[in-house]
Amino acid sequence: MSDIKYSTILGVPGDAQASCNGHGTLEILEITQILESAGIPCCIVGISALKYFGAWIMRNDWEICVPTESLDKASALLKSAPYDNMYEPCQHERPHIYSLLHTFPRFKLKGVDLWFDLIPSEDSHLACEPVNFERSRMGLPYPKLEIFAQSLVDTNSAVRIADLVDGMGLTEEWGSQNLDLSGTNDIVWAQQKNKRISESVPETTNSLMLQVSEAPFSKKEIWDDIVRSSDQRIDLACSKEVYVTRFRSRGSGDPRLLERNFV
Repeated sequence: MSDIKYSTILGVPGDAQASCNGHGTLEILEITQILESAGIPCCIVGISALKYFGAWIMRNDWEICVPTESLDKASALLKSAPYDNMYEPCQHERPHIYSLLHTFPRFKLKGVDLWFDLIPSEDSHLACEPVNFERSRMGLPYPKLEIFAQSLVDTNSAVRIADLVDGMGLTEEWGSQNLDLSGTNDIVWAQQKNKRISESVPETTNSLMLQVSEAPFSKKEIWDDIVRSSDQRIDLACSKEVYVTRFRSRGSGDPRLLERNFV
């Protein structure tokens, strides 16, 4: 494994800029095609998926979800010839709160300022199958909107639900019609994730702060509360006469239909 520890913000001295004005969309598309050609279905998740669905947020690494049972195969593939001349494994900088990202395979394009992670589907709480994907105008596979939204609700990922709701302008009615809002968030998933987090870091007085909540919450209340507070998240510098959410102006259409080279 490379000892490169530079962040995606700082980059590596001498690296070339990635495609699409540094976003690296074409390189990531090629990686998904390599995985698909090897029989490994994949889709883009995390911050990049939120950007695809209209959120205005900063991306560091791209996150590529693969079936949990194919994670090792996908990682080994990218480390083998001829792809070892294109990609190099590298370390994560540090553990992140509520995250197992530091335990997953991370790669960098050799000579290019672009980084990506392989994410097991169990961590994303979705079935990583082509039937659950849609394609961006650049050809990248993303989880369908209802699949992605359900995964966020099931894992009580409140910040990301808010980003998705505000990016797409989603409503309580949309949630009722397209999501399973019965019962509570997935407590077993949270418990299993916390077990893996605790096993991956030294036990300290602060290590418990990395873990997700194991408390049960009504999925309907999670969704409705976040949707109802959408206008409260509009920045004071933005006119509510112009913006219907912090990411959407009034009358704006589906962001997925726009010509955008970064997703």
